Amino acid sequence: MLEKSDRVKRLSGSERSQRPLVIPKSIIRLEMGEPDFSTPVHIQEAATRAMRNNFTHYGNAYGEPALREAVCLSLKRDFGVEKKPENVLITSGGIAAIHTICATYLNAGDEVLIPDPEYSAYADSVSLFGGTPVFVPLKEDFHIDFEAMEKRISKKTKIAFISSPGNPTSRVLREDEILSLARLAVTKDFLLVLDETYCKLIYGAIKFLSICQVEEVRSRSILLNSFSKAYAMTGWRVGYMVADAPLIKEMVTFHKAMTICPNVPAQMACAAAAAGPQECVETMRQEYEKRKVLVAQKLNEIQGLTTPPCEGAFYFFPRFEHSLTSQQMTEYLFNKGIMVRSGTEYGAGGQKHFRICFATSMENLEVGIDRLKQALDELK
Repeated sequence: MLEKSDRVKRLSGSERSQRPLVIPKSIIRLEMGEPDFSTPVHIQEAATRAMRNNFTHYGNAYGEPALREAVCLSLKRDFGVEKKPENVLITSGGIAAIHTICATYLNAGDEVLIPDPEYSAYADSVSLFGGTPVFVPLKEDFHIDFEAMEKRISKKTKIAFISSPGNPTSRVLREDEILSLARLAVTKDFLLVLDETYCKLIYGAIKFLSICQVEEVRSRSILLNSFSKAYAMTGWRVGYMVADAPLIKEMVTFHKAMTICPNVPAQMACAAAAAGPQECVETMRQEYEKRKVLVAQKLNEIQGLTTPPCEGAFYFFPRFEHSLTSQQMTEYLFNKGIMVRSGTEYGAGGQKHFRICFATSMENLEVGIDRLKQALDELK
């Protein structure tokens, strides 16, 4: 039998790669970060039209012109920022964008700043491509601890990956945090990657500042986004990056070698999503907000749980007081009929936490949180 490569072996300790593959039908699934809505009909129809119009062959390595134009239109509409298609690279989902960044800019021993806790795909990708993840503990409210971050910056620091709204924390970075990150990237000369995948799913009066609005860091920043969450398109596998044209030109080399081009009919569907009516997004966001209120109320009634507020995305990241580790708690709850994500999948700072996703029906949430309460009560 062939031996696995050292590259794949680097992922062996990742909790992300060790999730259960066989899941009983009786399980209430609160672990999967996937919208339960269908992709809006006008987006589906755009893909059908594309196929009928013979958009079924190899596409542009940078992405289809119609989609790159649509992304630029959306940036102007949403953030008042003027970008050109040369500033956009369409990728085969957000994960491919992360891999493309790491493959393009990391050599063995290079260091990458990652908040702790933070989306686990960043650390996996850094390790996969020979870099060293450097974890930066967050404050108790999951906002950036700049003193801790500056202590971890070295001459080997090449990249920082940060999500806002955060996965799993759901916190939204404040304007002063974005500006401070931008100044650090400029003064310490590293690439700042802001993953804004959930930027359309923000609740209350919280103000969102996109990294593309910060001119001073333009030459050393990348906006990373995906159509998966806002438009309920997880299976379509289309994401994108926005950056200075020289960065895009550098990154397309690896992405083309990896995929040739993203799925062309899917790209045409995403063009309809980005440039078309946005009421569907707001309808879904409002439904998520109703679910958020329900779950927050029910979680706050469970003794032994401390639940930070959800500012964006569709996650809660409760902290529990029981003696189990996060992995043990996740396994225990699985055996009790509830599937959640272990907090330590997202870093050591997630110890004593688990992640709940409320992108599922009210009925599932009611039953799931009731099972959770009963399971935790039985641990007392």
